[in-house]
Amino acid sequence: MATDASVDIKIVIMAGGHGSRFWPVSRMNYPKQFLSIREDGESLIAATARRNRPLCGDGNVWIVTNVLHEGLVKEHVPDAHILTEPVARNTAAAAGLAAVHIARENPDAVMILLPADHAVRDEQGLRDTLSEAVNVALSGDLLVTVGIEPTFAHTGYGYIKRGEKLEAGGFSVAGFFEKPNLKKAEEYLQAGDYYWNSGMFIWRASVFLNAIKEFLPGHYSKLMRIADSLEGDSSGQVIEEEFSGFEPVSIDVGIMEKAQNRAIVLAKDFGWSDVGSWDVWADHFQSDQNGNVIYGEGLCIDSENCVVHSPGRFTALLGCKDLIVIESDDAIMVCPRDRVQEVKKIVEQLRAENKKNLL
Repeated sequence: MATDASVDIKIVIMAGGHGSRFWPVSRMNYPKQFLSIREDGESLIAATARRNRPLCGDGNVWIVTNVLHEGLVKEHVPDAHILTEPVARNTAAAAGLAAVHIARENPDAVMILLPADHAVRDEQGLRDTLSEAVNVALSGDLLVTVGIEPTFAHTGYGYIKRGEKLEAGGFSVAGFFEKPNLKKAEEYLQAGDYYWNSGMFIWRASVFLNAIKEFLPGHYSKLMRIADSLEGDSSGQVIEEEFSGFEPVSIDVGIMEKAQNRAIVLAKDFGWSDVGSWDVWADHFQSDQNGNVIYGEGLCIDSENCVVHSPGRFTALLGCKDLIVIESDDAIMVCPRDRVQEVKKIVEQLRAENKKNLL
């Protein structure tokens, strides 16, 4: 679905996460969004900017990131407008920071808010879905999200329940639901009207700021002080002062679970993945006849369904099954494949032991 060429569209990429499930390769100073799942080495964040740039044209990509990663963003996406957070305060504050900058230029500009670390196989299919979402957002004062049709009872994603069909396209939203247990996820899958929450949001800047004003008034007052400072030379200082006071809350919890003007557009089948763990990362590489994926130098003998990330040294597995082996310059991580979602526990333990050199 094409979007009117006169519509002012801004791609806003959220790049503040640290990707703890990708330890030991993802670190505080080099998080997941700068890693690659492509043979050509293109990073996740660079791919996100490239594939969505046709929607907005040159000069309209905005990236919100931690101040520590500003240099990396410049390296990976040189033409982006970069907004830096002095401290991480979750997605509501980060998206609000982008909204006040964009609204200063044009309150009616449509923000397409995207995570930096997702992957898709059909890029045109993604753009078609987002174009449809833009048209729905413009049909009224709507907060639009993209739902992914579930293929199995995933417990690692939030879910969105579809409501009534809207005249302009898409559907109303009957409810947002946090990550379920397996029994509840199976119920969602069987129901047929629940969708994975993609973390993609589409709305006019002014509509989003009005939602923040209604549901997160503390955020709104701080954002307005930041907005007022943009006219002068003190914006950096004001942002630093205000950010520490933001309550860490996500867009989902702070806005979308409460708002009534919500809509969902159902994704075309564009092969979406949130690349949330090492086993999902491995799905983007060719496996051998026994289901093993080797990135770098390695060898698997009498082994099945293993993932080896070893670009720096030769790694050999013998008689292993369903194992994840990840090597970095200063650490090696080994875990069963069915516990790969728990890798963040290692990071939590390292943080508790104050092993800053490994974080």
